[in-house]
Amino acid sequence: MFVLHRIVLLGCVWGASGAEYVFERVQNFTGLENAGYAFLSAHIPGQLLLNRFGAAPFFGKSQVSLVDIKTGSHVDVATNIDWPNVGNVIDTNVFGFPAAIIGSGFLVPSHTTGGIWIVDLGEKPMEPVKITKDIKGFRPDSGWFYHEGILRDMNGDGLLDIVTSRCAFSVFPWNPKAGKLVWLERPKQNPLQGNPWVEHEMSDGPDFLFTMAPAAISGEDFGACAAEYIGERLTYVHGNEKDGYSTRVVDPDLGNGFGCTWVDLNADGTLDLLATNHLLQNGSVFAYTWDGDLRSEKTVVKKHVLATGFSAAKQSKGQASPGDAIPFFVKTTGNDGAKPLLLVSADNGNYISVLVPNAHNDDKDMTYKKQFIEYIGSDVGRIAIGDTDGDGVNELFVPAYDAGQLLHYKISIKESTAATVVV
Repeated sequence: MFVLHRIVLLGCVWGASGAEYVFERVQNFTGLENAGYAFLSAHIPGQLLLNRFGAAPFFGKSQVSLVDIKTGSHVDVATNIDWPNVGNVIDTNVFGFPAAIIGSGFLVPSHTTGGIWIVDLGEKPMEPVKITKDIKGFRPDSGWFYHEGILRDMNGDGLLDIVTSRCAFSVFPWNPKAGKLVWLERPKQNPLQGNPWVEHEMSDGPDFLFTMAPAAISGEDFGACAAEYIGERLTYVHGNEKDGYSTRVVDPDLGNGFGCTWVDLNADGTLDLLATNHLLQNGSVFAYTWDGDLRSEKTVVKKHVLATGFSAAKQSKGQASPGDAIPFFVKTTGNDGAKPLLLVSADNGNYISVLVPNAHNDDKDMTYKKQFIEYIGSDVGRIAIGDTDGDGVNELFVPAYDAGQLLHYKISIKESTAATVVV
């Protein structure tokens, strides 16, 4: 445990004429080879879920780990899940124990057949249970791989099902790539006895990450945004089991998509879409605003470029930037009517940065200023944000993949009248 850097960003407090945010790296948790995806949850207090995956074909090892936030010590709760991706931690009342829904597999050769797994996060965990079936021969060189699973009762039977997106990505040019949004129907009895859950296809397109829409957008229907990597577009999938599902193409020119989020970016009381693409050079962060019903093709959507110029550190195939853009506030309370900061992982760009709104009190202004936080010198994984010490201020946990480390940052706020950046 040691302090490495103290980065000061000035002029960033909402509703104040000036203040400084100090991002201080206070801990390096080491011995976490291939740290990829970090997740905080109130369901696992004092711990962080960290998914790790080795990229080497055939020989790459993977672990799902619980990391003690105070000491950095870790316990591997699963070692048999090949390339674990997003881990959504769920309440004990779903399966009778604290658990995570974890998608697995990726487009790297020999890792392309994955699944959806239920992982026990309790003190004496049972073996992980795979609830999807492997579709042999779907591609000569690939089955389906999955990025995440989200709970939702899709058929109204009172049981929580799992919505997921899946992808097949062939290295052979004569085999087309494919993405599907599907839901997995929870069995009425013995859901974790090892049998695959029944699959229901919803729509083509969503392949990697997606985010369900809040009721303010979708009403009682299902709704989700997806920044499609294969389709190179931003879409909104909506509908229900009775009437079927439709897809609205929000942005046909997104490029290879990465993530999307529902958030009120300009503090006008309505939700917007935040999305990133994932490019070798000049990747970007975008916002989308509209008036009316997003399902309707007649509803005009306005696209805003919040930041661009994100590029991979190595100019080679398979490298891209940015990754996630995560809206957050420094303080956990008192943020009503405020515009959020946007934490951006540069992914293969090997650094982290924050986007700061230029006009804190103008809901017509959608412009942001990109401010550099720190060069990590390593691929940056999925960052976890949360208040783990109860002081009312959020912290960052940044996976440094190549370094095998988890970097812990604390944020402090000091009043100031300056408007510069000091590193």
